[in-house]
Amino acid sequence: MDCFYTAMKYIALTTGIVIANTTFASKMVSDLEEVTVIANQVFKDTTLVSPTSTISAEQLEVVNITTVEDALAQEPSLIVRKRFIGDANGVIGIRGSNMFQTTRSMVFVDGMPLHYHLQTRFRGAPRWSLVSPSEIDNVEVIYGAFSSEYSGNAMGGVVNVNTRRPSAERVVLESGYFSQQYKTLGSEDSFIGYRSFASYENKIGDLGVFFSYTRMDNEGQPQTQLFTKAGSGTATGTATSGSVQGINEFGDAGVYFGDSGPENSKTDLFKTKLFYDLDRIQLRGSIAYEERSRNENQQSNLLRDSDGNPLFERRVDIDGQVYDTYQYGSSRFQQRSQERNSLLLGLGVSVEMNSAWVSDAFYSYFSILDDVEVRSGNHPDSPYFVADNEAYKARITEYENTGWQIFDLKFSTDTLLDDDQQRLSVGLHYDDYELNYIVDDYNSISALRDSDETDGDAATGRADSGGKASTVALFAHYGYAISDAWDLSLGLRYEEWEATEGFIGATQTPERSESGLSPKLSVAWVPNDSQQLRYSAAKALRFPVIEELYVNDTQGAGAAAISDPTLEPEDGVFHNLSFEQSIDNGSVRVNLFHEVIDDVIFNQRATNGTSTFLPVGEVTTSGAEFIWEQRQLLSLPLDLRFNLTHTDAEITDNVFNPAFEGKQFPRSPAWRSNLLLSYQLAARWNLGGTVRYASDSYGQLDNSDTEDNVFGSQDGYLFVGTKLNWQTSEQLKLSAGIDNLFNEQAYVYHPWPGRTFHLQAKYQLGQ
Repeated sequence: MDCFYTAMKYIALTTGIVIANTTFASKMVSDLEEVTVIANQVFKDTTLVSPTSTISAEQLEVVNITTVEDALAQEPSLIVRKRFIGDANGVIGIRGSNMFQTTRSMVFVDGMPLHYHLQTRFRGAPRWSLVSPSEIDNVEVIYGAFSSEYSGNAMGGVVNVNTRRPSAERVVLESGYFSQQYKTLGSEDSFIGYRSFASYENKIGDLGVFFSYTRMDNEGQPQTQLFTKAGSGTATGTATSGSVQGINEFGDAGVYFGDSGPENSKTDLFKTKLFYDLDRIQLRGSIAYEERSRNENQQSNLLRDSDGNPLFERRVDIDGQVYDTYQYGSSRFQQRSQERNSLLLGLGVSVEMNSAWVSDAFYSYFSILDDVEVRSGNHPDSPYFVADNEAYKARITEYENTGWQIFDLKFSTDTLLDDDQQRLSVGLHYDDYELNYIVDDYNSISALRDSDETDGDAATGRADSGGKASTVALFAHYGYAISDAWDLSLGLRYEEWEATEGFIGATQTPERSESGLSPKLSVAWVPNDSQQLRYSAAKALRFPVIEELYVNDTQGAGAAAISDPTLEPEDGVFHNLSFEQSIDNGSVRVNLFHEVIDDVIFNQRATNGTSTFLPVGEVTTSGAEFIWEQRQLLSLPLDLRFNLTHTDAEITDNVFNPAFEGKQFPRSPAWRSNLLLSYQLAARWNLGGTVRYASDSYGQLDNSDTEDNVFGSQDGYLFVGTKLNWQTSEQLKLSAGIDNLFNEQAYVYHPWPGRTFHLQAKYQLGQ
């Protein structure tokens, strides 16, 4: 409720601003001040030596955008696993780095990291919700670690979300509604949600200000379907009904007996950005505070006893011993809830030092202020709900003193030693990460009754874990224009990495340190103004994150995630050959890429259910990208963006299990393609269409999960979307759209969203 009242005050304030500027609607600013951003002039070689793709806010108008992830959905060789609107686990994969290798991608908003390099897999998703899609000016994707500016965490690539910089007075009010269809396991439902956004920005002399509030509330489709193999869920002397016969991703026959129910997520984001421009100095600062909650408390149980009553489990007392006659497992119907509050701060200063040199310094700080997840000991309708909770069968997970701070200092010149043919960029980087993962068995009933979230039992075998990791790096990139047609770029990055204060339960792990050099090379041939050929090569080191080193997560029933404090850094060599041809109102690009990465850190599962972060060994990836962008296609008011990627990612060495060698690396489809079309129907009407395609892939290292269209599989898909925009006036725009138009059912282990309808209204005063 406190958050609700705060939001109401914020909206009232914004509304007051609108009313106070009644003359503003008729005073549309036409002469907006152009500001050269000094920070963008540092390390310009990064986008020269690396394949890049940029999409603007204008081009994104024809995409149904509810969260920032949607702005990336059409980009080449990239996927974000957005399972539903408001998903907290939107992991990202780029090129040869799959979506569960989240530590191989970097995501920034205005220079502040959104990537979460404390954990990996689904827990390592970037903190997308710390930026509103309504702030976006453009999104840039940089592929691979070909620039010394970025660490080996850019093995896949870097996403830079650039937001609007205030240039005049502007007020925006937005409201969006969405409804998703869902039909599976005999059930049929619709899940709805909404998003609200309000912002005020202005340029007052040399000071630029931006304030915004974003509210997201959505109910997503059930993410987990409950399955048991034939023979493992039989009952003794009791008839059951309601289950649905089927198979799992491995082709094993069995029954589906329920699902996790819809997941409701709510997010409130408060943001302030300030900019101050002097003649040769630019200051910028940003504060983002987020309150987020989610819960699953509507599990669906298909099982019925002979009287038609829901059957969660039945226990029989034999000679004083209690046995489960149903092996479906009470934990499968556990309910869960989570509250998470986060703070992200950024402060930067850019300086034009003289006619030749510019510099930029930036500091960012992220902290989890509060993050508590509770899983009940059983379903409330189970006759053993109270007993299981009082026996500490519930679970509480908390993060304490968790976050990071990062500092970057960069200098650059385009005329080294007064020579216009030479350029140089140098920099210093420091980061400091800390993670404390606290897991206890828990009496959730007692905690609710006593309003005490500390009612855990630390002596139940769930070991706390965590630690710290830090990196100091020096990096430089040198460029030399050999002639009008040839250009050479050389880079070098030196890193010193240290892991300290690691603990797994009561065991303290020894401190570790590693260091290494990552050289870069790029050569370009530019025969004329319309063509360019460039070859880039790079070595990159990706150091382990704290979860991979220290976090052990015992989940009961023999299942556990085991870390490895001795992990070596991933060591990769990357090649890219690109060709670009300018055409009328557009361009055609082709990229050929090849990468070999040793000591690949990836979650491997043993036969007893235990998963580890043992190194895979070596993964070799080769691929090709075709990218075609053109405006006014065939002299029509039609704009096109199309890309097609073929990737072959193969396990070429595996010490843990040599049988994996020659297998395709998990979650790496051979084919991906995206199409975005925008057609200007009339002066105020615009129609857009999108197509996203991917072929089948595997979820397991042994490629044993070969079944399609079942829970747990990694399906190919063909998702079609459409959106219609109507600019009713200079101030008001209405939009309607559909995602997954043909309601294709597909799984990315969890189900992708079904057909989703969108309605949106945007009211804007100013430009």
